[in-house]
Amino acid sequence: MARHSIDVRASGMMVVTKKIKKDLGGGHLGTRQIRSTKNIVVNPRLQRINACMASALAGKKHPNLGAVQAAFKSARGGCKG
Repeated sequence: MARHSIDVRASGMMVVTKKIKKDLGGGHLGTRQIRSTKNIVVNPRLQRINACMASALAGKKHPNLGAVQAAFKSARGGCKG
C-alpha cells in the first residue's frame, strides 16, 4: 500500500496527497501539496542556504513531526544570515 499518491496535472504541477498515520507532536502536515515538477534550485544563495541546512540537520533523529519542524525552523534561521 502506498504512503502517498502523486498525480501530474496538465499545467506541469504535481499534486501529492499524504495520509496521516502517526503522532505529529504539535506539527502541522497538510494533506495535499502542489509542487512544480521542475523544482530544481538554481539560485546560488538558496543553494548555500539548503547546503547549510542539510549539514545542520544531517544525522539527527526526531521523535515526531513537531520536533522536525522546530529543528528545520531553527536551522533555517541560523543559515539565512
